[in-house]
Amino acid sequence: MTETEYLEKIEAAFVWIESQIDTWNGRHDLVLETGRHGPVVEVEFEAGQKIIVNAQAPTQQLWLASTEGAHHFVWQDSHWTDTRGHGEFQEVFLRHSRLLSGLEALAR
Repeated sequence: MTETEYLEKIEAAFVWIESQIDTWNGRHDLVLETGRHGPVVEVEFEAGQKIIVNAQAPTQQLWLASTEGAHHFVWQDSHWTDTRGHGEFQEVFLRHSRLLSGLEALAR
């Protein structure tokens, strides 16, 4: 994958995260905050916990970390896939978000 393609896929993942947070804030009356700092997106939950997602350009990976664990994703078969077999990025992000928010109702 070219660097341009990689950056486009990272941008799409970041936009998806921001869209999810906007939807959840409206649908579930939450106050979740997002912030972008270069190649990093931070999501802060109401109790102060965070999910941090960042681009790792040298390895063309997408990393996710929270108190629930850390994951590295590679682009494979049109999805960001966990390198240790824990699933696709969106599902892992949703799983972490449900645990940190305490809301099982969070969905895509």
